[in-house]
Amino acid sequence: MHDRVALITGGGTGIGAATARHLAADGVAVVLVGRRSVPLEELTEEVESTGGRAVAFVGDLSQEGTAAAAVAAAVERFGRLDHLVNNAAHYAPEDFLSEDEEGLRRHFEVNVFAPAALARAAHPHLRRSSGVVVNVLSTLAHRPAPGVSSYAASKAALLSLTRSWALEWAAEGIRSVAVAPGVVETPLHRADQLQAMAPLHPLGRVGRPEEIAEVIGFLVSKASAWTTGAVWDVDGGIHLC
Repeated sequence: MHDRVALITGGGTGIGAATARHLAADGVAVVLVGRRSVPLEELTEEVESTGGRAVAFVGDLSQEGTAAAAVAAAVERFGRLDHLVNNAAHYAPEDFLSEDEEGLRRHFEVNVFAPAALARAAHPHLRRSSGVVVNVLSTLAHRPAPGVSSYAASKAALLSLTRSWALEWAAEGIRSVAVAPGVVETPLHRADQLQAMAPLHPLGRVGRPEEIAEVIGFLVSKASAWTTGAVWDVDGGIHLC
């Protein structure tokens, strides 16, 4: 993994940051993409202080051109791109009839259009390196719940793209996979929300970002070289309920 380069969106906090730390520890150079410079720069310094390689790219992926610019920056800095981890997400729970058109559009801009734009821009580089796309979904992609219809629909669309890319790009050596977490300790949720949602999971607790990062690390490794189009439920068993 020491010659590999990974671009991770939402890379400053939560699952993205945990994934960056995990991959960097394995020798992967990480490109951290997000809207806020401070967490990206702090994590970049942390990774480099332990001997890893990292660079921050600040930008709003819902804006046209940002995805292509992020990929170009990764290739310019490290000379290649091997893994694309589409982790950034917009999550704004609201009853569907109360949500305006802008809310619906925002979910799809960040959760579907941005990953698609990144995949298009990354494709020629992933083809050269037999690379991997990992899309971070949600258990809501195939287990919808009240009050999150737009978010669930956007994640279901990304699930469909994951499988389509797996078929379309298999002959080029590119793998496309996904992880579907349950509720995870990230800045998206308040402490009281996490406490309330823990019992909903058969294993009795919410997940930790590092647990999702471990699975992503496996999916981009050679150990999963015969895996594509798969969705890994890392959700404490909530998909069974």
